[in-house]
Amino acid sequence: MPICTLCGEENRASARFCYNCAAPLTAPRPSEEDQQWLAANLCAADASAPVPSTGKTGPLPSLPEEEISMDHQPTPPLFAGRFALPEGDHEGVLTVVDTQPWRRCWACGSSANESGDTFCNDCGAALTEREYQATICPTASLTGAALVATLTDEAAREVLPQIAEQMQEEAQVLTLLHDSGRPALEPPLDETTALMVGATLAQLVDVLHQSEIALGSVTPADLEAAPGGVRLRSVPNLRRFSAEERAAAVQSDLTALAELLEQLTETPRTTQRLTEDEAHQAISASDDGLLVVLRQIRTAELASADAISTRLRAILADRTEPLALRHIVGAYTDTGIVRDHNEDSFLTLQLGLNNSSYLQHWGIYIVSDGMGGHAAGEVASGIAVRATAELLMHEYLIQAMQPDVPFNQQAAQEIVRKAVLRANDAIVTESRNQGNDMGATMTMALVIGDRAIIGNVGDSRGYICRDGKLQRITKDHSLVQRLVDLGQISLDDMYSHPQRNAILRSLGDRAEVEVDVFSERVQPGDLLMICSDGQWEMTRDPEMERIMVREEDPQSACEILVAAANQAGGEDNIAVILVKFA
Repeated sequence: MPICTLCGEENRASARFCYNCAAPLTAPRPSEEDQQWLAANLCAADASAPVPSTGKTGPLPSLPEEEISMDHQPTPPLFAGRFALPEGDHEGVLTVVDTQPWRRCWACGSSANESGDTFCNDCGAALTEREYQATICPTASLTGAALVATLTDEAAREVLPQIAEQMQEEAQVLTLLHDSGRPALEPPLDETTALMVGATLAQLVDVLHQSEIALGSVTPADLEAAPGGVRLRSVPNLRRFSAEERAAAVQSDLTALAELLEQLTETPRTTQRLTEDEAHQAISASDDGLLVVLRQIRTAELASADAISTRLRAILADRTEPLALRHIVGAYTDTGIVRDHNEDSFLTLQLGLNNSSYLQHWGIYIVSDGMGGHAAGEVASGIAVRATAELLMHEYLIQAMQPDVPFNQQAAQEIVRKAVLRANDAIVTESRNQGNDMGATMTMALVIGDRAIIGNVGDSRGYICRDGKLQRITKDHSLVQRLVDLGQISLDDMYSHPQRNAILRSLGDRAEVEVDVFSERVQPGDLLMICSDGQWEMTRDPEMERIMVREEDPQSACEILVAAANQAGGEDNIAVILVKFA
C-alpha cells in the first residue's frame, strides 16, 4: 500500500492522491521487506514499558450544563439516505447537499473512494459536503432535468444540462446538475454570437419536438458559454406534451426562443430616435439579419424549430464565412507639380492561405497624407502606415489565420478602430519628442475575403466602383464638407473654396480622436480605391470613374489617375491604391 510522504497515511494500492491530504502519491513505495524491517526496528513499541504518570489523578472537572448542552437542530430529510433536502415542498427545482461526497467525486466522477476519505484518491479533489442544483419530480411524470437522461441524441445532450447523478426513491426521482463553474451568458451579445446561440437552441428544440418534449421558457441566466458553443445550465420548464397539445407547445417554444434572443441582444421594442447615419446602418443590418428572423417567428413565417435553425445557420454562415476573392492591386504616388517633396505614404499587403482546399484572402491597404512641413509630414504619414499595419498584423492577421476561426464583423471593426488609434498615439508621441506639430490624415481598409472594413480620419477618401459607377464610402472631416452638410455650399464649391484645406479631424492633433469605420461587402469585378486629397481634388469623381472603368489593369489605372491629377495642376502630393476583386 502506498504511504503518503506528507502525512504518513496509508492509501489503497491504486490511489494516485492521498485520501487524507490530497498530496500526489508519486514517491517510490517501500517494498514488503522494507516495511517489515521498519516495523521491526522503528515502529514496534515496548508493550511492557510503563506509561509515564503526570502525578495528577482524580475525576474530570464538571462543566456548566449550558456549555455541554447542544442546540437540537431538526435533522433535514435525506433523499436516498444521502442528499439533505431543504425545508418545505420537495418537488421542482431546489438545492440539495451531498452528505456522503466520497461516494462520487464531484470533480472527476470517481466512485472508488471510501467513507472517511477527505480527498479523492484519483484526482485529489476535496471530498467535502457539496451543494447541487437539483430537481425532484414524480417517477410517473418526469419533468425538467429528469427528462434529459431519457434522450438518446448525443448532439442534444451536449446542449442540455450535464447531469451529475440521478437516483430514485419510492415514487420520486432526484436529478443533480453538474456545476461547470462557468458563468452565465451576460447580455448584450453581438449579433454573430446571438445567431450561433439561436441556431443551436433551435436545433435542440427541433430534436425535443420530435421526442414530444417542449423546452419551455429559458432566460440568459440559464445559458453558459461552453467549448464549441453554448450549453444550458438548467431546464426548469422541460416537459412532455401530448398530441393534442403539440401545436400550442411548438408555438410556445418558438415564441420563447424569440423572446430569449431579444433578451440576449437587448433588442429594444420602444420607439427610438435615430440619426440619418444610424437609420441607414439599421436598415442595412436588418435586410437579412436577426431582426428579420424575430419578426418572421412572430408572424409564423418560420413555423418550426427546424426552419428557424436552418435560417439562422444560413445567416450565420453568411456573416462568418467570407467569400475568398482574389485581390489584384495597383498603387502609385507622386510629389505633384507644386510641392517640392512628397508627404504622402501608402502601404499594400496581400496574404493568401490555402489549407485543406479552403482558400482565404486578406489585405491591408493604407493611404496617409502627412502634414507639418518638411521632415515632419512624411514622418507622420510613415508612422501612421507602419503603426496601423503592425497592429493589424500582430493582433488580427495572426489570429485570423488559425484554423476554424470564424469572421466576426464587429471584432474586425473594432480592430480597425484600434489600429487607427494606435497610429494617432504614435504620431502624438513622436510630435512631442520632436517638438513640432506633425499630423496626418489616413484612410485604410482591412479586407477579409469579400468583406472590407474601412477606417478614416481626415480628408483622404475611400471609394468603391461597382457596375461602372463610382461611389464614395468615407466622409471628409473638413470644413468644406461641414458646409456642404449644412447646405451653405454645393459639392462643386468644395473644389474651389478658399478654406478647402481646413481639416477638422486628423491624426496627431490630440490624444483622442474619433475614427469613422465603414463596412462594405465587395463583389467580383468591384474596384476599391483609397486616395489622398491630392488625387480627388484634382480629378473629380466623374473623371476618376471613367479612368477606372476604361483601364483593366489596376496598376495602369493608378498611374493614369496620378498623371491626370498632375495635368489638372498637381497642387498637392498624390497617392492612390486600387484593388480589383476577382
